Amino acid sequence: MQYGFFYDQSRCIGCNACTVACKDYNQVNPGPVRWRDQRYYEGNISPFENLSISCNHCEDPACLKACGAEAIVKKDNGIVLIDREKCVGLKDCIKACPFAAPHIADDQQEPEKRETWQITHPMQKCTFCWQRVEAGSAPSCVGACPVYALEFGDIAEFEKNPDAVRLNPADFKYAYKNNTTDTKPAFFIKRRKTLEISPLQP
Repeated sequence: MQYGFFYDQSRCIGCNACTVACKDYNQVNPGPVRWRDQRYYEGNISPFENLSISCNHCEDPACLKACGAEAIVKKDNGIVLIDREKCVGLKDCIKACPFAAPHIADDQQEPEKRETWQITHPMQKCTFCWQRVEAGSAPSCVGACPVYALEFGDIAEFEKNPDAVRLNPADFKYAYKNNTTDTKPAFFIKRRKTLEISPLQP
């Protein structure tokens, strides 16, 4: 099984319950670093689109290839993890990731350096809440969504869903921050449908 996320744009109300739950469960201190980000987009296809995005645990992760310290690994179940004890702060993973998912905290957000870390602020990112998943629970973001806009599961099942589109630079260019490299994200989206509204009458 290769784990991934499924996101229904039509359900999402932009409430940020997912981002708050992520920070709370993973004990990410208050500050600009967040492992899941709620973004908004106004475009031509749909007048308004939400996007709740994190590390997409790509099938072909650019961050892993770029890491000269071999601190990033991809597990057999598809989850991409950072070994913060091996990170030496090269920051090549940040440049390589199309989605700006890896983060470096500052002294205020991460005030204490652990003894096992080689640097003060090693890279951090979404871990797919792998401890929860291995215990049979959903990732914290999925479990917190009040409108069931986020799901997780086997990407093979998401690929069978006729309404699901794998995140890609052609259809979701606004999701890409650093570049538009197609890393085969394990993130599938049901696009928001444009509502048909009658024109206003004078």
